[in-house]
Amino acid sequence: MKEPLSSRLLFPWVERRFTYGEYGRFLDRLGDRRVVPMREFARGAGDLALRHDVDSRLASALELARLEHDRGFSATYFVLHTAPYWREPTLLPQLRRLQELGHEVGFHNDLVTLQRLENLDAAAYLRDQLQRLRSGGIEIVGAAAHGSPWCHRLGFHNNYVFAGWDEPVPGFPATEVPQKLDPADFGLEYEAYHVPRDVYFSDSTFMDGRRAHPADLRLEPGKRTIVLVHPCHWDSSPRAKAARLVRKAAGKLRR
Repeated sequence: MKEPLSSRLLFPWVERRFTYGEYGRFLDRLGDRRVVPMREFARGAGDLALRHDVDSRLASALELARLEHDRGFSATYFVLHTAPYWREPTLLPQLRRLQELGHEVGFHNDLVTLQRLENLDAAAYLRDQLQRLRSGGIEIVGAAAHGSPWCHRLGFHNNYVFAGWDEPVPGFPATEVPQKLDPADFGLEYEAYHVPRDVYFSDSTFMDGRRAHPADLRLEPGKRTIVLVHPCHWDSSPRAKAARLVRKAAGKLRR
């Protein structure tokens, strides 16, 4: 069910803490943690990994990336091949900039969505997309399943496309897929949801009607922690957030 427009317009108020300044203050709390990108965390290094699923707004991801770089932290940015920015000519330069800032780039997997909706050859498509990135200087060894709205409507999980990462997930009973892939055939070493950890935080969860904010995360010594932050929720200020959401709502009304 779509959220009513009225509730969307309240987001600047209820999500007013989701600003770049607040994210910087969260990062300042991590000075005593061994922060590493997901690929290193998956190999057993570090005790905290910063993960970003870039569902939209790659420019916002670059803002977070600069804040992390300025504090000496490396994070992982999973980029979505079904997002509008994927077709932009600026994609590869922006991803190279993420790497220049010391960050890892990963593949945000929406393959089952394309299999179901477009009858796509997932193997050929994935090979082509990874080749595009790698030939452009982007190193890709990790994947993270995307929670497409179609997953909930049709009952599938995007990890079902990969053998070894395809265990049934509660709430997603449609486990059969047209084509099953071996991650190793595509140079993929790890899947983000399958990386062992003690603590997992995501700003896609809600508590008491409010989006979870990393500032509220209790950092426990000795606990290996993954923090998932979606760049699409963050803005320079509440006013900028309000202006962006008004533009977005107006665009939907014109359709």
